[in-house]
Amino acid sequence: MTLRQLSSSLMNCIHSNYRFVIGFNGSLIVLGAAGILLPAQSAMLHNLSTLGISLRSMTNLLDDTATGLR
Repeated sequence: MTLRQLSSSLMNCIHSNYRFVIGFNGSLIVLGAAGILLPAQSAMLHNLSTLGISLRSMTNLLDDTATGLR
């Protein structure tokens, strides 16, 4: 049961992160191509989004009741 919950949570996290990355990077490409963002701004936003996704991915996927921890 715990492995099932862990795998479901992990897949939800992967799909959520993938959708965010595709949408955000796609918008950066469009804004850059339109001349609204400078290349340095686009690079900074891309790197910050990568850092944010990485930090978000480090959260605990199981609630404390499933692991027996208090």
